[in-house]
Amino acid sequence: MAVRSRFPTYVDAVTGPVGRALARTGITPNALTTLGLVFTAAAAYLVAIGELVVGGWVLVVGGLMDTFDGAVARAAGRSNAFGSFYDSVSDRISDAVILGGLAWFLRDEPRVFVLTLVVMAAASVTSYVRAKAEAIDLDCSVGLFERAERAVLLIVALVFHRWVFEPVLWLLAVGGVVTVVQRVHHVWCQIARDLPDELVSLTLHDRAWSRAFKAAARRFYGQRNFDEAVEARDPERPR
Repeated sequence: MAVRSRFPTYVDAVTGPVGRALARTGITPNALTTLGLVFTAAAAYLVAIGELVVGGWVLVVGGLMDTFDGAVARAAGRSNAFGSFYDSVSDRISDAVILGGLAWFLRDEPRVFVLTLVVMAAASVTSYVRAKAEAIDLDCSVGLFERAERAVLLIVALVFHRWVFEPVLWLLAVGGVVTVVQRVHHVWCQIARDLPDELVSLTLHDRAWSRAFKAAARRFYGQRNFDEAVEARDPERPR
C-alpha cells in the first residue's frame, strides 16, 4: 500500500484562510514565490557563514511565502500552468540553495557533509521521480518525506542544532532514500508489464512448470496482467 503524507492536508486547512486574506491585498502568487526564493537564498547565506539559528528562522519566512503562494492562487482564481511551473522550479532551486549553504558550512566535517549531500541527492531524485511519473500520466504523490516534511525537519535541525542537528540529518537522509524507493515502487506498480510470449506458452503447454513459478510470475507481472495474457491465448483454460 502506498504511503501518502497527510501533512499537506493539514497545511491546506491552515493556509486557505490566510491565502484568501492575502489575495484581497492584491499580491500575486508569483510575487510570493519570488519572495520565498529570496528569503531562502538569504537563509542559505546565513547558514553558510555559521548563523544556523538565524538562518533557520529566515528559512521559516521563506517557507511561509512558498506555502501561501498556492493558497493565494486558488483564492484569487489565478492558478495557471506557468504559475505551477514557476513554483515547482523555485522549489527545486530553494532545496539546492539551502542544502548547498549547509554543505558549505559542513565542508570540514566529512561525516555530516556526506549526510547533507545524501539529503540533497534524495530531495532532487524524489522530485524528479514525481515529475517523470506525471509526465507519463501516472500518480506519484506518495512517500514518507515529501517537501513539506523535509522543510520542517531542516528548520528544526537549524534552530535546535545544539541538540538535534546530526540526528535530524540522519533522519532526512534515510527518510529521503526510503521516499525515493517508495515512489519508484509506486510507479512500477502502476505500469502494465507485458508478458513475453514464451512465458505464456510455458503456462499453456508445459506441465512441468511448477505452480510456485507461476505464482512468482503473477506477482511480478500482476495478477490481472498474467491472467489476461493467458486467457487471450486460450480462453477456455481455467486460471
